[in-house]
Amino acid sequence: MESFGPWQLESLIAVGGLGEIWRARRAGRGVVALKRLHTHLARNEEGLAQFTLEQQLATTLPRHPNVVHAIEAGDVDGRPFVALELASGEDLRRLVAPPATRHDAEPARVQLPRARAIAIVAAACRAASHLHAHGWVHGDINPSNLVVDDADHVTLIDLGIARAVGEAGSVRGTHAYMAPEQVRGEPWTPAVDVFALGVVLWELASGERLFHRGPPWLSMAAVVEQPAPPLPDAALDAIVQAALHKDPAQRLRSPDELAARLRPAIP
Repeated sequence: MESFGPWQLESLIAVGGLGEIWRARRAGRGVVALKRLHTHLARNEEGLAQFTLEQQLATTLPRHPNVVHAIEAGDVDGRPFVALELASGEDLRRLVAPPATRHDAEPARVQLPRARAIAIVAAACRAASHLHAHGWVHGDINPSNLVVDDADHVTLIDLGIARAVGEAGSVRGTHAYMAPEQVRGEPWTPAVDVFALGVVLWELASGERLFHRGPPWLSMAAVVEQPAPPLPDAALDAIVQAALHKDPAQRLRSPDELAARLRPAIP
């Protein structure tokens, strides 16, 4: 078992662009998800700045039941970390695409029941709205960043690329869930997260992937150019298409508006 300052790193959970996430524990803190910056980024000005922003956001954002919260942030020998509450459950990606039983097989995708898909996305809408209310856009809402427990409680995780509302910068995000304006490097608004929520909802309702084309540039091209095929459920399709409008000015204005449109659609 590896030690990291006072923390004992038990198992690796995930590796991302900025850092690696470990299941870790220390006396008096219990089990956490500890995210630490990659060693090679410790002296990278942009990477360090982005990680520092994540530390600040995770530790200062007011608590919300659907958003991950940090319990501690700091550094060990110059390597910054943030200790996050360990969300119970598994990420939505694993829920809808369980690992294949054969190494050479594509994972079979699961189409969630209509009411369950709507409830999960509505909870994600509440999480995104909380961020927007405090001036931030998540920018990376996708099934890997939505943790769902056995009672279908949803936690939005990974604030690693969050950006202030209206801020522009380098192109970041998970390619098949980025909004067209995000692909173009334009300023982020709440409409960026609305688009991602629309993609997630379309995928949960259809059991298929929407804009994923393999190579990142093909996925981003599909985001910008390709329409979403209509869902068989006409009422739900109308809501999804309104969230997926290519023009952010004509898209649903906020996650709250998307959630309000979804409420009557629940049987």
